[in-house]
Amino acid sequence: MPDLLNQEQRKVTLFSVILMGLTSVHHLYGAIAYHTSWRLHVLLFSIPVLVVTLLLHRAASRPWAFRLYWIITLLAAIILIGIFEGLYNHVLKNVLFFSGFPKSSMEKLYPQGAYEMPDSFFFEISGIMQGIIAIPLIIYFVRLTQAKVIKPKI
Repeated sequence: MPDLLNQEQRKVTLFSVILMGLTSVHHLYGAIAYHTSWRLHVLLFSIPVLVVTLLLHRAASRPWAFRLYWIITLLAAIILIGIFEGLYNHVLKNVLFFSGFPKSSMEKLYPQGAYEMPDSFFFEISGIMQGIIAIPLIIYFVRLTQAKVIKPKI
């Protein structure tokens, strides 16, 4: 069981780190391409989460460190970046946009100024990749949680 736990944790860490690194590049590019320096605030979030994830991964044999690792992964990587930023802000936006969803409805879901309608391949594909990377991250996170919670019977 410890081997399975370590294997799943390595995968969670890998996908979380990739997600945070991609998020950093995506927002840096968006700030430059759209002249929206306010997008850089995400780097104040993504880079520390990346570093803390790596540090807590190494210390996860301690119960407090694992709990903190688990919470940060769930809240920061999965919910805020993977689901909200990747799946909602980019995957859903692109599906709706390219399926001909009414412009007035798009503007309600994705207000101008905070969101850009698809016009930059790199920006959109890097945003979509955040949602795609979130999927295996969620799968491995669930497996890690199950491996940690479900103890083998002796």
